[in-house]
Amino acid sequence: MPKVSVIVPVYNVERYLNQCVESLLRQTFPDFELLLVNDASTDGSLALCRRYESDPRVRVIDKPHGGLGDTRNRGVREARGEYLAFVDSDDWVEPCMLEDLTAAADREEADLVLFDYVRENEEDGVSRVCSLPAVPGAPQEKTAARVLQELTGPAPDSGPWREVEMLGCAWRRLYRRAWFCGCGLSYYKEQEVMLEDLPVSIQAHVLARRTVYVPGAYYHYRYNPVSLSTRYRPGKMEMLLRCHAIIGAFLEAHGLAEAYADRRSAWLVRQAAHGSLVNCFSPQNPAGFGARWREVRGILRQPAVRESCASPNLKHGTKADRVIRLIIGSRCTAAAYLFYSLYARSLRRSAGKK
Repeated sequence: MPKVSVIVPVYNVERYLNQCVESLLRQTFPDFELLLVNDASTDGSLALCRRYESDPRVRVIDKPHGGLGDTRNRGVREARGEYLAFVDSDDWVEPCMLEDLTAAADREEADLVLFDYVRENEEDGVSRVCSLPAVPGAPQEKTAARVLQELTGPAPDSGPWREVEMLGCAWRRLYRRAWFCGCGLSYYKEQEVMLEDLPVSIQAHVLARRTVYVPGAYYHYRYNPVSLSTRYRPGKMEMLLRCHAIIGAFLEAHGLAEAYADRRSAWLVRQAAHGSLVNCFSPQNPAGFGARWREVRGILRQPAVRESCASPNLKHGTKADRVIRLIIGSRCTAAAYLFYSLYARSLRRSAGKK
């Protein structure tokens, strides 16, 4: 049995796949298997995967198209390692990643290991380390509790934690496989639930008997600000509401709903409603004025959004928080339409300059 199963979902990433796979095959830790799970790619990705099958550590799994969550789940079912690691196929990792993370997991008898990463900006080639601003020497339990708080939503006293990015991503953790499967953790379909890995990350942090944070930037995340600022996702608000509902039901079942209620309300306004309103004005949205107007009105009229605008988190948050709450909480379609059409345009201009 290999020590680690590394699961790489593959879908139309011919341009980046070699860099990803080569970074894994250069690991200083030899005892792992690499599962390249092809999700019915239509480019040359599968052929590239097949080239690596001569390496005994590599297994290629070809499956019908099901999306990222479904592909990760297939990898978990096929995995044989003591630990699980997920790597997105357009990213790459440091040579010492598996060695350092498994050592920490073994030493601390951890179910879950959390680590830092490097954001690689495709537009300007600038790299930036994204770390958890943990207090040096703080007990691991205290850091784990703070991470769980931030996963559920923002708070006005978060300070530098407001800058934490990609905290809910599957790839930012190492998991003990027997524990992961024993807890019934499974990723959601991104066609139905946006941020399909966020509920699983929250569930994992609640259920883990021991969580360890290793302050090292082992993962390189490929970031494209222009793509992110212009990409349109139809039905974004509905899919984020499903994500919110899944998390709420889980926290309720574990007696944690009240403890995180304010943070979740703030998340619904800042991430779901605000993000969906920006999405409405993506240049890739084919809708005209009337359809966009109705979409804006529908978001403002969501009962959960109206209720969340009363969150004390946003009442006393940053200036940006207060403006967002004022616009969304006003339920005035005209004001929100004008504000977000201008705001989305400014985001695109800013992304283009970076």
